[in-house]
Amino acid sequence: MRSIVLLVLLIYFVDTINGSHFLGGTITWRPRNASATGTSVDIIITQTYSWTYSLVTCTTAMITSNQLIPIGGYSYLTYQVLNCISNCGASSTGYVAPSIRPYCMDISAPVGTTISQRSDIVTLQEDDDFSAAFQQFAWRPLATTSSATWSISVRINVNRRSNNGSYNNAPVATMMSPILIPVNQTTVINVPVVDDDGDIIRCRWSTTANGVDECGGVCPPGSLPSNTIIYPNCTILIIGQIVGNWFAVALMVEDFINSTSTTSLSSVPVQFLVQVVQESSCPNPPTIIGTPSEQSCIAVVTGQIFTSQLIAINSCNSNVTIIDITILAFLGMIRGNITQLNTTAYYVDLSWTPTVSQLGYQLMCAMAFNSQNVQSSQYCFKFYVTQTSVCGCPDSVLRDCFF
Repeated sequence: MRSIVLLVLLIYFVDTINGSHFLGGTITWRPRNASATGTSVDIIITQTYSWTYSLVTCTTAMITSNQLIPIGGYSYLTYQVLNCISNCGASSTGYVAPSIRPYCMDISAPVGTTISQRSDIVTLQEDDDFSAAFQQFAWRPLATTSSATWSISVRINVNRRSNNGSYNNAPVATMMSPILIPVNQTTVINVPVVDDDGDIIRCRWSTTANGVDECGGVCPPGSLPSNTIIYPNCTILIIGQIVGNWFAVALMVEDFINSTSTTSLSSVPVQFLVQVVQESSCPNPPTIIGTPSEQSCIAVVTGQIFTSQLIAINSCNSNVTIIDITILAFLGMIRGNITQLNTTAYYVDLSWTPTVSQLGYQLMCAMAFNSQNVQSSQYCFKFYVTQTSVCGCPDSVLRDCFF
C-alpha cells in the first residue's frame, strides 16, 4: 500500500514539473513574397513560446549566439514538429512540418521567464488551406483542472486575396505570460495585434469546432472564471476570486477582408496564463515610457542598427524597487540588463539589426515588474521593416522625410 501511495505521489510530482515549464505562445505565418507567381508558394511560419526560466534556462550567451533552448527534462523538444491536424493531404500539399524547438530570445531570472522563437520556410501550393498545431501535455495545475493538454493551432490559407490578387499575411499577435490579476477586481487585458494587409481583425475564444482542436484541455469559457468576456476588438475582461488560482487563456485572432465579411482569411492562436494575486499594499503599478512610444510604429531598414531605451517608473515608495523590464519581441532584439537611473526610474537598452527575413510588421511588448510582484500594463509598439528608407509605416500618417 505504501508503495502505491509513493508511486502516485511520484507521478503527480513528475506531471506537475513537466506541466510547469510551459507558459503559452503564439504562431503566425506570412508569404515570403506576397506577389509571387506560379503555384508553389514559400511561407514563413513563426512560432513564439514562453517557458519557466528555472526549468528551461537560456543564458545571455545563448541568446547572442542564437542557440536553441535547452532540452532539460523535456525530451519531446528533440523530435516534436508542428503537425498538420486538419485538412491534411490534398489541402496541405508540400507541407513539411517544422520543429517546435525554438531559439533563445529573452530571459528574466527575477521574473522567472524564458522567451523563445523560431521561423521556418515551408513550400506550399496555391489553394492549400489546413491547420497545424503544437500539441503536448500538460499545462501547470489550473483552477479548473489539475492536468490539461495544450493545443496551439494555426490555420494556414494559401489562397490569393480577392481584392488584390496577392497572398494573404496572417495577423501577428503577442501576449506576455503570466499576467497577474488582483483578486476580486475586473482586469482588462488587451491583446496586441498587427496585420500587414490592414485587414479587419476580430478575436474569439478558441474551440474544438469543425474538427480543429484549437485549445486542448483549456477551451473557454469553461477553463476561465465565470463571466470572463472576450470582445471582437481583442479585449478581455476577467475577475479572479481566489488568490493563487491559475487559468490558461486560449483565443484566436482572425483577419477579414472587410467589415461585412464573416469568412476569415486565417486564424492565429494566442495562449497565455493568468495568476490571481493579492492586491499590493501600493496601488500604483510601474509604468513604462520610452522610444518607441506606446502603440506607435517606427519604420526601420534592414541592415541598419536600431537602438533605444525603455524606462520604468516606480510610483511606490523607496522600499519598492523595479526588479526587471522584460520584453516579448523577435529574434535579434537584444535587451540589456536593468539599470537604476535615479530614485524612481530604471531603464534597459535595446539593440536590433533587422534582417530580410523580418520584412513587414514586427510587434514588440514590454512589461515592468516591481519587488511587490506587481506588473505594469503591457507596453506595446510595432516596427515596419523595409529594404529602403520610407517616411513611415503604411498605416501611419506620412510626414516629410529628410534622408
